[in-house]
Amino acid sequence: MEMNPKDQSDEPEIPEVLPDESWPTDRLIEALSDKNMLVRSNAVSILGTRDGPEVVEALIQAMRDEDYVVRSNAMVKLSERGTAILDRILQALDDPDENIRAGAAWVLGELKDPRSIEPLQNAMNDENIIVRIQAKASLMAMGVIGQKK
Repeated sequence: MEMNPKDQSDEPEIPEVLPDESWPTDRLIEALSDKNMLVRSNAVSILGTRDGPEVVEALIQAMRDEDYVVRSNAMVKLSERGTAILDRILQALDDPDENIRAGAAWVLGELKDPRSIEPLQNAMNDENIIVRIQAKASLMAMGVIGQKK
């Protein structure tokens, strides 16, 4: 029985080596450019456990990854850092990349910091519909809009 080539291309190739905890931070950041989604996703997961501004920047940049799994993993890892990174995430709302803006809007909804209300309200006018939807969803999650009385 012959396999359909499309079936094979839907699954990522298993790399020979995946990032692990023994990798230094700079090597993990380099792995975010790897062609294999599993390598990039693993690197994001491990970077999420590391400290430093270079880690936060790498995770923000990972929100522009071509693969949704990598992008969403980066968003979750950023949200786990709490409001310590609030200022940087607010800046990311103005990034030229729409995936970074949408990811930042999601992270802000998870952080639920009142300082993000006005920037999220502004993001509801973004040129990109995904950014607008995510900003609205985050404001709803914060209880700012959409509450039933």
